[in-house]
Amino acid sequence: MLTQEKVKIVKILEQSEDAIWIETNGGSRRAVVYRSLHPTISIGDWVIVNTTATALGLGTGGWDIVRAVITEEASLWKEKRHGHIMKGRYLSDQHSVLSVEAPESSYHSLFQKKFSLDGKKILLCELHSMIPIIWFLLQQMEEPIPLTVIFSDEASLPLQMSRHLSYLKKQSQFISITTGQSFGGQLEAINIVSALQYIIETNSGGMVLISQGPGVTGSNTYYGFTSLAQSNWANMVGALGGKPVWIPRMSQADGRERHQGISHHTITPLGELTLTKSIMPVPTGKYSDPWIQNDMESLKAKEHVEIRKVNEELLFPLLSKVQGCSPFPITTMGRTIDKDPLFFLGVSAAVQWYLDDCDHSFNV
Repeated sequence: MLTQEKVKIVKILEQSEDAIWIETNGGSRRAVVYRSLHPTISIGDWVIVNTTATALGLGTGGWDIVRAVITEEASLWKEKRHGHIMKGRYLSDQHSVLSVEAPESSYHSLFQKKFSLDGKKILLCELHSMIPIIWFLLQQMEEPIPLTVIFSDEASLPLQMSRHLSYLKKQSQFISITTGQSFGGQLEAINIVSALQYIIETNSGGMVLISQGPGVTGSNTYYGFTSLAQSNWANMVGALGGKPVWIPRMSQADGRERHQGISHHTITPLGELTLTKSIMPVPTGKYSDPWIQNDMESLKAKEHVEIRKVNEELLFPLLSKVQGCSPFPITTMGRTIDKDPLFFLGVSAAVQWYLDDCDHSFNV
């Protein structure tokens, strides 16, 4: 099913170099324009918006998505060709990007050989809402290290959908690489392995994270969720000689039982479909243990899973600083730190363990 509507732009609400957020006279009355596809618009322009998700009350935060701009200027617009790797292949808005591996890329020669992660730890992150938490935790270090995030294409294809990531893109020590059909990162790659190779061959990175973009999908079934892909990421990292470090998705406030304690979106792919040695740090203490003890014990029974405990008393002071230094509210599923501390403790436990293991420290 696809529904669309022709609407008129009546107001420009907000804009960045990645996206324009507009008010319209139809559909849900608001829409987002991805500037890599439609770089210029004006009040009074007519646009075609995809209303499918908003009509169903699903996803996209209640925003329609602009499919086409109906102006003479838009129809004549052409961008200078700079790459030939197609994203959104065979869709009406397919477009080419300069992928790091492509023959026309200055990095092309780096990809002519095999490579090894040589024991490098790669963090695996189910929800993109974890990324701002990680970023602002790193800002509490005596000497913050760079953060490189590789985005897969199981969730949102346009990274521009995330305002948090638009903010992070402006930070000098943050790098985003979109892979597969996803697009809009600071760099583009054909797949996750190539993105990892770019990081190794160019000595970029610091902390490296693989994540889905915004808009993960689930179906309230045993295997029907996009985050199952975490097992594939872990297996690739292990096969390349790296160490996958899982960031547990945890909650005490989620009304869905399957996500309480350690979510089944972590337990199922890690426990059942991962074939390589994996590390999962978890918070431990009076607050966390009652929620996660049983889940933790079931995962410890798996030979390939190494549980690393982090004292939650080290984490609460760090988390109290995180929200204070963020220019926007950090939330997950609309919940702030005070509404779902366990979620934030899970993320910070992974960061704390990673930094300790790499001989880095927080400025406390």
